[in-house]
Amino acid sequence: MTKHGGWQGAGTRPWHVIALAGLVRALLICWAEYQDKYLTVKYTDIDYVVFTDAARFVSRGGSPYRRATYRYSPLLAYLVLPNIWVHPAFGKVLFSAADLVAAAVLSYLLRRTAAPARIRTAALAAWLFNPYTATISTRGSCDVLSVLLLLALLVCLLHGRPLLSGALYGLAVHFRIYPVIYGPAIVLFLACRADLLTATATAAGREEGGEEGRRGIAAPKHVDRRSMDHTVAPAAAAADSPAEARRRLTIAAVEGRRETAGAASASQAAGRSTEDGGTGGDQEASRAARQRRPRRPAASPSAKRTLARTAAALRPVALFGAAAAATFLALGALFYSLYGDEFLREAFVHHLTRKDPRHNFSPYYYPVYLGYGSGGSAAAGASAVGGAAARATDPPLSLPPAARPADPGLDDAPQPAAGPSAALLGGAWDLARRAAAAVPLGEPWRLALLPQAAAVLAVALRFHEDLPVAWLLQTWCFVTLNKVVTAQYFVWYLSLLPLALPALAARAAAPWRRPLAVAAAGWVAAQLHWLWWAYQLEMQGRSVHLPLWAAGLLFQAANTAVVVLLIRALRRPRTPPSQPPLPMLPLRPAERDDASGSGGSAEDLSSPGSARGDEVGGSRSVGVDVAAAGADGGMSFLEASLALACPAPKAAIAAASKKQQ
Repeated sequence: MTKHGGWQGAGTRPWHVIALAGLVRALLICWAEYQDKYLTVKYTDIDYVVFTDAARFVSRGGSPYRRATYRYSPLLAYLVLPNIWVHPAFGKVLFSAADLVAAAVLSYLLRRTAAPARIRTAALAAWLFNPYTATISTRGSCDVLSVLLLLALLVCLLHGRPLLSGALYGLAVHFRIYPVIYGPAIVLFLACRADLLTATATAAGREEGGEEGRRGIAAPKHVDRRSMDHTVAPAAAAADSPAEARRRLTIAAVEGRRETAGAASASQAAGRSTEDGGTGGDQEASRAARQRRPRRPAASPSAKRTLARTAAALRPVALFGAAAAATFLALGALFYSLYGDEFLREAFVHHLTRKDPRHNFSPYYYPVYLGYGSGGSAAAGASAVGGAAARATDPPLSLPPAARPADPGLDDAPQPAAGPSAALLGGAWDLARRAAAAVPLGEPWRLALLPQAAAVLAVALRFHEDLPVAWLLQTWCFVTLNKVVTAQYFVWYLSLLPLALPALAARAAAPWRRPLAVAAAGWVAAQLHWLWWAYQLEMQGRSVHLPLWAAGLLFQAANTAVVVLLIRALRRPRTPPSQPPLPMLPLRPAERDDASGSGGSAEDLSSPGSARGDEVGGSRSVGVDVAAAGADGGMSFLEASLALACPAPKAAIAAASKKQQ
């Protein structure tokens, strides 16, 4: 097998596919020039016109935010300045080139996760020839630049570069704010990776034996090595006879602390014994007992090892967070000094408080449309739905006692005293009524952040070991539950779908392939159904807001079905609690391709009696074995990162290759 990991065997190389996709995009850009000039319906997206106008203001020394509806980072306006200086289609060429570079990065990530050649071919085709990605970039959408930044971030995380990863993450969040949802998954991944690397180094040191082998987690310099011998002595004594074991424990307990324990002087001991009424024989016995009794350590070595391991796990998280914050704040301070509050309001605050009354895929579209222009009140929305306002003569639902109409018969009647139970129920009812009034039930889009945050955190906790899968599910949930959903947002998760194809092709996902295919077809059908109603509204001028909103609800149901099935199909088996989290030292993906390229099966490399298994001493691995994972659709992102950080010894690679031959 070649270094391309099977592309020659499949008869196609990555650059062949990328070159063909580049030709398709060049033709689409040329067609866009023709359609925009001669046809009524324009090919170019309206946002591209906004980018170009903002760049024109910048070229004249002004602010890009002088262009209405420009709500992006000033970096984007700077990137498309050649639209003014060179040609108006330069931005489309730039975005299409970013498409092709993203495909190359996808190919690299798939090869590093040991994805089979046919899966890599399908993944590249799914990205490069997808109607969404091919047309979105050539129409002038900048979302592919965010996709490229995120894929580069995945490469840095794969290689364990927390500083560079943090810088890219800060840049990505500055450019488009939505990547902030990936923060919890990245933090959990970095901590888990560092912890497993520490455990791997410790396991390897214990297998080598001796003092040099016990340096997997180096003890702090202030820790007395003899106090650590107290914990090592029981392990050494386990292999001796009972008498020898007792002798070793006695020596470790007495000699290891003889210099630091120290006995009291005879005069002081005599004084204390005299005060306590003791005799000379009692004094000698007490001194001998104190000398034999081991001094209690201030902190156990196991606790110190735990603290050291925790510090090692948090170190890359701290580096990542510091780099991300520094990059984001530096860019924000730079552009704030140039454009002031307008930059913060348009680039960030707008996206947090945005309400779009125009038709879109979001389930919140119709309530926002009804309440738009009247302060978003629930009364305005109810008035628009019912077609009539409440009559002025109707009494309110609840009036204070002073405002209630007088009733002579009721005023003269004696009122029974309220008991404690009635008072308690009345107070609870009043509290519930006030809480319900505080919740914007008439403006549900104000609570959209709550289900989004819950879904993002739940996915991060469950799938952080496989970052591309976690990002895919997080983005899909975030977009589906967002206040505003447009077709451009679909690129955010469709760009991550190729990285999940190896897991979907695995044997464990086989029962879910047919339901996923049905759900995907339903997703496309629901979208086409929505587009038909949108065409009636936008092009034909028909008032079909309610059917369009119903079509949006149907599309959300289709998205929900796809996400649920993806979660079920992409779940990897967890390591049982009885197994220690000590990963193998796996082969590099490229070395694995070389070792298995002679025609052997993957089971030979992963069998318990293989040379690779003998080399690592039978250590258990986290998740699935590397070679078995290659036959089952590829490694997880965490396993691939560990494979790069802890390559197997050359002797294991040579033995595995020899066994295959």
